[in-house]
Amino acid sequence: MRILCAADENSYSEFAIKETARLAANTWANVTILGTSPEPIPATKGGGARRTSVFKVLHNYRELFLTQFQEFASPYDTKRCGYEFIRLANGTWEELYLCRSSMKDLRVRLRTGNLAKAILAEAGEEESDLIVLGCDQERGCSWKGDAALPKKVVNSAHCSALLVTARKKIREILCCLDQENVSQETLEMVNQMVTIHKAKLKIVGLSKGKGLEPDVDKSMQLILDYYLAREITPHLSIVDTSQLESFLAQETEHSLISLVMGKRSLLSKILSKKKVDKLVEKSRSSVLILR
Repeated sequence: MRILCAADENSYSEFAIKETARLAANTWANVTILGTSPEPIPATKGGGARRTSVFKVLHNYRELFLTQFQEFASPYDTKRCGYEFIRLANGTWEELYLCRSSMKDLRVRLRTGNLAKAILAEAGEEESDLIVLGCDQERGCSWKGDAALPKKVVNSAHCSALLVTARKKIREILCCLDQENVSQETLEMVNQMVTIHKAKLKIVGLSKGKGLEPDVDKSMQLILDYYLAREITPHLSIVDTSQLESFLAQETEHSLISLVMGKRSLLSKILSKKKVDKLVEKSRSSVLILR
């Protein structure tokens, strides 16, 4: 798994870093922390970058990320040095001092130019599985410098995206899915969120006014079995597609909302980009868009 955490110099990005570390600790993902700057960064004569506040912030984010791990359990230690006995070509064993690199990647990068395009370009080039970013919930889930950036990223990303929009403890995760097209990766991502937050899981299936078709009902049972096998007992609900928008509006106050929005997903047809934007703006908890 590869996670891209997009961050700026504001406090909401600290919560995104901590959430990324939680996920990384549970999945041992490769992680990139990406800073953005609308203006080019001048270089010194030696080819290095001139000191700017954004570089200091990004360095501090690296340290913040690493402090979320117990030292002995971190797969991101840059070096692990010590004496080891190594077998030589003639069969002799010799004790040598060796330094081994980290097991997983932790990269810290900065891109300049259009902020949203920079994040999406990095995610595309790195083939990220998940983009994590924080936002200012008091201003409708906005970013300083580009208020609409979180919504642009969520609606344009080809991978999943997690908006960390609240500081309060997440006690429930509501997963609204198209049970006909749900993937193993989707179920596992929800499982990870439930695990790291020790939250209750509520699964919402969709109907079209006629109840569940037999094949859809079978799919819901398979999803239930998946979570029961992992010692997670979800609460199952069925919501008519005509009532989905109002239902989600009521749930955003206390639940992390997870929506499966793949290309073939029924949700993508029901919820337009404008409706997703509205959900993000009004939500008092985090929002996870799965693709």
